[in-house]
Amino acid sequence: MSRHDLHTLFGLDGSRFMSCYDPENRRTGEFAEAFLVLADGSDVRRMALPVENMGAERFRLYGEMDLAALRQEVDGPYREVHDELAAIPMFGYNNSAFNRKHNQAWTQHLGRSMWSMSWQHHYAAALLIHFYRRITPPEYQSPAHMRLVYAVATAADWLTGLTIITDDWMDGARVRNGRPAWHLRHPRSFVNDNLIMAAQALNVLSSVVPDRHPFKRQMYDRGVRQLTHDAHYFAYLSVQDLRRSQAPAGGTDHSTASVDDITLDAYHSAVFNRATDWIYFLVSLSRMLACYGAQIPDGGAFTDYIAGAATATCVVDDIVDEPTGEDIRNGEPAIQLLLAVHKAKGLLGPIPDEEAAEILRTLRNHVGVDTDTDAELVQRLYARHGIPALALDYLEAVLDRLLELRRAAFEECGAPGDVPAFMLHWLAIDQGGATERAQESGDLLRQERFRDLVAQLSHADEGGSVAARS
Repeated sequence: MSRHDLHTLFGLDGSRFMSCYDPENRRTGEFAEAFLVLADGSDVRRMALPVENMGAERFRLYGEMDLAALRQEVDGPYREVHDELAAIPMFGYNNSAFNRKHNQAWTQHLGRSMWSMSWQHHYAAALLIHFYRRITPPEYQSPAHMRLVYAVATAADWLTGLTIITDDWMDGARVRNGRPAWHLRHPRSFVNDNLIMAAQALNVLSSVVPDRHPFKRQMYDRGVRQLTHDAHYFAYLSVQDLRRSQAPAGGTDHSTASVDDITLDAYHSAVFNRATDWIYFLVSLSRMLACYGAQIPDGGAFTDYIAGAATATCVVDDIVDEPTGEDIRNGEPAIQLLLAVHKAKGLLGPIPDEEAAEILRTLRNHVGVDTDTDAELVQRLYARHGIPALALDYLEAVLDRLLELRRAAFEECGAPGDVPAFMLHWLAIDQGGATERAQESGDLLRQERFRDLVAQLSHADEGGSVAARS
């Protein structure tokens, strides 16, 4: 075999190596006919695509933020597509009728049960749908187009959902949206369930998006990249969990989390970067669905804008979580832990030596130590040294900075100004009292010091946008 043949076989010439999407590795058949052909006879695979956007250097904006309509959309037509996709034929090697029947039954149960396992009332799907509506002309928001959007949103929701059930397992969480956490209900199938949801999400992207969509391959590959990113994140936490499991019963003499390693930079890499990539993943899928090409920048002000919005959302979530005892036992750097370290090091202004020593001593000896007593000591330290108030000051600074990032992103590529406002408002949506911390998030954002900042984010002053809603 020649060197050329080897390069071709392994994709080293760049033709195949850059992508893991294989258009032949999919099943459509009866499912495609049932799902992709609508009752009026229109076919998702033959609808017109907004290919005029491919050469655009800026987003063209339409409509406005309408959370009430979006919530009805998520609970209505989106849910119908989400549940229907739970029956999508599986990939697999064992094609016997018996195995297909029973594997498909469990997959369908798993897909539909994931509705209750979503984070914050299908935050991922709602953002994807919202962003698509904001950057797409009304004629491309028809029932057939939105069926495609809902299908891709389902794949994004499932990729998010598997990280939620993994996170709940690693945190030892017992409740999710008012119900027992997935790992408690299905302890034996837990790992397999995550693998199934990952495979089914990619199955949706390869089976439902029309082959002639100019960014089908990129959407699929972006889903694979998200799975890889999440695997890296949870691998890091698995190492932390292993260290804890090797500690003597009742905790250790000192923390497994080095105070010297607890910095804002470390927090950005461990938490904010994961959140930013997740948000950017959802925005990227919306952008590609709307056929916007590479002219819209992946770096610069647009990326900073998404990172700023993700940062603000993470800080709100950390503040209303107080932080939890699990954060402290895991040595996970919630925003209060970071600010306590920065206060002790004098990076937030002068502090008496004895106070700095007490903060650092408590953090070194009790963060990452696996007892309720240690967690209570750290939480009392936060209250005694005003760390919760510092967290609120930090959030105000983040929101103030976000206004600048929003303006820069709009000037650069016409990025919708309401994306961070959507994220913050949706964080505070309570679904029948079942979503933890929703009320606390709403109360926080309605405080006088934050209300005006969030209101400014809600009104983008975009000027050229066109009010339209299908």
